[in-house]
Amino acid sequence: SGTMVTSLVTLLSLSIPGSPALPLRQESCAGSLSRLPRGLVRGRTLSARAEGGARKPWDFPRFVKTVATFSPPPNPLKIMKKIMGQEDDRKISLSKGQAIWTTANPLGISWAPLDDVVMGGVSRSTFRVEADAGRFSGFIDEANNGGFTGVRTLPLDAPLDLSSCSGIQLRVKGDGKRYKCVIRDSPDFNGITWTAEFDTRGGGGGGPLSFAGGGNGWQTVRLPLSSFVATRFARLLDGETLDSSQIWAIQLVLSKYAYDGALNPNFKPGDMELVVQAVETY
Repeated sequence: SGTMVTSLVTLLSLSIPGSPALPLRQESCAGSLSRLPRGLVRGRTLSARAEGGARKPWDFPRFVKTVATFSPPPNPLKIMKKIMGQEDDRKISLSKGQAIWTTANPLGISWAPLDDVVMGGVSRSTFRVEADAGRFSGFIDEANNGGFTGVRTLPLDAPLDLSSCSGIQLRVKGDGKRYKCVIRDSPDFNGITWTAEFDTRGGGGGGPLSFAGGGNGWQTVRLPLSSFVATRFARLLDGETLDSSQIWAIQLVLSKYAYDGALNPNFKPGDMELVVQAVETY
């Protein structure tokens, strides 16, 4: 349907951290997509050509599932309130030291994978909640010009107000790779993304981050709100100001790209894992 095609176009035009833009245009009420990633052919199982010339199947059903997960149908009640000038301005105000996400999940936040399948890639990840932590794990495959995995919070009913906080604190156990923490100050899927990088233990360190050690490989990573940089389509933007009073989404990403086409120096394809005990304010 036209609605589904619009959702496909919206998702594919996301400023997905670490991936290039994929321009699409919608054609007529029939809703056909006039452009697909190079090498893709229409059909249930699609294939794309990798940089080295090899071809791997593109999991179109998983692509559609991702679209459905992050592009839910419009809420008629919210549409009516907007028309009547009664938009909900409710916010979830957080102070320093409060949990955004733990396994106790005080805010009822859920995570779902947002991998390079949306760009024609074949990498795959999951976020599994266990007894005392969440496990973001998967496999990164650079075939089909891919190279990233990510998990993102599902659309929030109201934004998080972090204006009284200094930053976001992660309690994690990593695999020596450099990850990105991404926040969004707009509910728009193709809006600006605010990104900060952090190295997990053994990854080489560096950057404007504060690390505290711990037993059994746990790290406390502090990401000052001032360290998040504005990006769109993994390109740095100038002249933007983060609105920390309305954070609509949080995302964790492992990508082979850093910014402006530069490569992540602590990236390796293959198995990846980041165990997350807590996402908090500080």
